[in-house]
Amino acid sequence: MRTAMLVVITGLMLLPFSGLFCEEKLSVSVFYKEREPSQRVLQRVSFILERYRDSYNIDLYNIDNDDNAEFISELGLPSTHFPFAVVIAGKYTANIDGKTVSFVHFPLFMQGIGRHEGNWSLADVEKCLADISLLAEENALPELDKSAETTECED
Repeated sequence: MRTAMLVVITGLMLLPFSGLFCEEKLSVSVFYKEREPSQRVLQRVSFILERYRDSYNIDLYNIDNDDNAEFISELGLPSTHFPFAVVIAGKYTANIDGKTVSFVHFPLFMQGIGRHEGNWSLADVEKCLADISLLAEENALPELDKSAETTECED
């Protein structure tokens, strides 16, 4: 009886500190435009993110909203036009299967879109959501093919 009471008292004393051991959710920030083809990518990325809603705080940001310009700059995203980006825990660059990918511009399923083709896939995003150790120490923007034709996504 005395041991049980000691365990209960010790547990009650530690209760205020229990929050210190809980891990805070990491964030996922998705940057998009309110028109095609960005909306097509947003729909497919949102489908993946829905499975991780319990593990991450997920926020959506309209690239064209001036209120988001400072946050875009803080993250090191392009200061000029970009149509889409996924930022996981402040990182948009990852090392996956021996290659470096950056979740900026359009994913591979949008191949042929023109100048804003990225080098990432939806599977790459999902791998990083499942294992954040794949995220690179430093972010790196992808090189755009300046000779590629522009598309309706450019202003």
